[in-house]
Amino acid sequence: MNVTPSVKLTPLIPNLVPRNKVFVCPESSWMPDSDGAWQLHPFAFDRWDVEEMSYYDTCSLHCALNPFNVFEVHGADYLKMLEFVTVNTFRTFPVGKARHTIFCDDGGKILTDGIVIRTGEEDFLGFNLVDPNFLNQQMGGMFNIQSRNLREEYFVFQLCGARSLEVVEQACRKDLHDLKFMWSCDAEVAGAKVRVLRTGMAGTLAYEIHGNVADAQMIYGKLLEVGAEYGIQEIGRLAYVNQHCEGSIFQLAEHFNIRFDIPGDKFLLTGSLPADSELQYHSPYDCGWGGLVRFGHEFPGKAALLEESERLHNTAVHLLWNKEDVLAVQAATMDPERRVDYMDMVGDYDYRNNCMSIHMDAIMDGEQIIGASSGRMLSAKTREMVSIATIREDYAVEGREVEVLWGRPGTHQMRVRATVTLLPYIKEGRNDNFDVEQIPHPVF
Repeated sequence: MNVTPSVKLTPLIPNLVPRNKVFVCPESSWMPDSDGAWQLHPFAFDRWDVEEMSYYDTCSLHCALNPFNVFEVHGADYLKMLEFVTVNTFRTFPVGKARHTIFCDDGGKILTDGIVIRTGEEDFLGFNLVDPNFLNQQMGGMFNIQSRNLREEYFVFQLCGARSLEVVEQACRKDLHDLKFMWSCDAEVAGAKVRVLRTGMAGTLAYEIHGNVADAQMIYGKLLEVGAEYGIQEIGRLAYVNQHCEGSIFQLAEHFNIRFDIPGDKFLLTGSLPADSELQYHSPYDCGWGGLVRFGHEFPGKAALLEESERLHNTAVHLLWNKEDVLAVQAATMDPERRVDYMDMVGDYDYRNNCMSIHMDAIMDGEQIIGASSGRMLSAKTREMVSIATIREDYAVEGREVEVLWGRPGTHQMRVRATVTLLPYIKEGRNDNFDVEQIPHPVF
């Protein structure tokens, strides 16, 4: 029997129901809180183009990662354990630094990826990673660590855009110009302790503010208050999903699948890519993350990734979809004889399955599938139809033309020409090399 679960609007932000009437599940894994209710988050706050332009021109504010699996870990052995189970090494990892961390299966395909922050000599925060206690148990308890999940105690707010530094500095009343990309520091907002991390999903200048859930509503309100001067814009589900494509950042469950061993617990594959295609699973090389793989230690998937690194393999690119062909698909959807799959101009969002489906389309050279496209969207900034893709390395040539197969198997499928362009999509003003000295230092 299907039973509708108890749901609630996220308690982390002030919710004005008359203004935001459509709510969806959070971006991270959806599960009930300890009170038995499932959290819902605003789907959108404004037009899609208004929200998306904010993470370029002004400052976007996103809350829907919460509740998030955040593991607080004590014990220097945590880094030793991570080297046993991830592609990364942590021999040089100073306090305050954050590192993108990747777990793979024995076949070299990504199981999950997230961020580790070193907050002290023996203290760490792990975001969206495997439970450290579970890992330790699986490995015979050989590591001296203590860990707990802060899922309902910790919040993450994300701010992206050219004015994001100014908003964060005014909220914290602190000059943060010296905070480098993928570094964090302690700060305060109206007396509440927070952690500021310079990272983001849009590729543009971006920061995160982390803190205690008890302070979340106050801090969110403070960000809106000080951000009003800088054009701050709250963003919902669609804009956040699209950030990853424009930011050239693959996201599990949005752009690629994972091998689940639990029957029924698997992401639904939509689009033209065959349901049994191995292209739905991505290795670090498929995502353009091969530079993070270190072969000087043992880890699951090492042999497969070493073999992959030594041969022609897939790599990450963007595809620019041909305007005429896109419009031809739009026209064909009005033909009752052909029954072509509808192409939503904003993106391939599954309004029914939310976080449990992934739209992936086959990339073709003649009758040969040479890659997989996902994250298709109409960029509010460039007005190009763009997607992120993994494609055979010999096709990853700027300006190379390929075709994307549009339409689920069994429907009237059409081919859309697409031009390869190399990552990153947005090439100027990126967070990792943005010169913050062009922004005036704050005066308090």
